[in-house]
Amino acid sequence: MAQTHPRAEVVGIDMTQWDLDTTEASMGAANVTWELDDLDVWGVDSHMDELSTISNFDFYRTMMHREPIQTPPKSPNRGDCRNQPPPSYPETSVESLAIDLGNLEARPDPGWHFSEPFELIHLRNMKGAFSHWEEVYAEIYKSLSPGGHIEVADWDMGAVPIDHATPSDPSTFPIPTLRKLYASMMEASYKSGRPLGLFYMHPSYLEEAGFTDIQTTQVNVPMGQWADDEEQRRIGKLLMVVVMEGFEASLLRLLTKFGDRERVWTAEEVRADIARAQGEVAEWVERSERGEAEGWCASFKWITGRKSWQTS
Repeated sequence: MAQTHPRAEVVGIDMTQWDLDTTEASMGAANVTWELDDLDVWGVDSHMDELSTISNFDFYRTMMHREPIQTPPKSPNRGDCRNQPPPSYPETSVESLAIDLGNLEARPDPGWHFSEPFELIHLRNMKGAFSHWEEVYAEIYKSLSPGGHIEVADWDMGAVPIDHATPSDPSTFPIPTLRKLYASMMEASYKSGRPLGLFYMHPSYLEEAGFTDIQTTQVNVPMGQWADDEEQRRIGKLLMVVVMEGFEASLLRLLTKFGDRERVWTAEEVRADIARAQGEVAEWVERSERGEAEGWCASFKWITGRKSWQTS
């Protein structure tokens, strides 16, 4: 971004440090400020016991829609202080209420506190990062200058080969271990209080925050080298590597800490099923490259919006 727009001031924010020296050496000098910050100022509430009340919810198929997901309730400790009754104090003498006004510090308002507004805020691959997406989008809106833009990008593995199966008969799924892992991961993320899925990119979130000119774009990207176009084949090969190497990073902590609706997994169980799922994926992709099976596409999506020029 900084190389494309050399006069822009670019701020990159992450909650953990990475190899900045390599990044700067490979990308060259640019007007970029790197900041370490945890933008989740609202926290999270676990939903360990709520899956039992959702008997017919298919986490595999419906997590791209906002309607099935209710925003997790806030902890009472993070409630709206405007609706709280005034505090009560024990009776005491006037002398004991002496206050040093010179040492008073104002309590910061909840939310983000950037020194200057941005003209563009971009989020990428942030599914499962926050519990309270309504407040995230409200903070983004507040942190933009009038006329500023938001862009959110994310992706999902998709379910092209799996949608032809019979939902009531798991044995008909051609990639059964992958489907089980995916559904268990979604259930575990829900129990953790930070649901995965692309539901957080539903346009209604941006509309409620006040954004206008909202546009959604979705592109299917091939998994493997089954496409006719050479560039698509190259991209498909890269995506295959990303998917195969991302299983453990996506699954291990969620399933061993929170588990699905049936149990908390052991690390050995997770890794064993990952190996089986990788074999299933590789077999399906090889068959699609030979023209013996349907080509599999991942779904890449991004949504944009604009803050009004009118400010209240």
